[in-house]
Amino acid sequence: MTLLFIIGLRPGAQAADQAPPVAGDVPPPGQTQLIDNPGIYGLGPGLPGSRYAVVAGYLVRIDTASGKIQSVLRPVPPK
Repeated sequence: MTLLFIIGLRPGAQAADQAPPVAGDVPPPGQTQLIDNPGIYGLGPGLPGSRYAVVAGYLVRIDTASGKIQSVLRPVPPK
């Protein structure tokens, strides 16, 4: 078994090729990239008690206490 299967990715697949994250899910820390500068993604300041993050190629808002996805905003634009 490869690490790709452990974290839920198909071999050769990019995270953005996977199904979008779902509100209410708690993504594994290894699949969550917290955003420190939301302005580079065109986002305003975060709401109290939440953080913006990238999960599986999507911008999401995560509850800081529980780690649950509160909302799925949109796919991350290609660079």
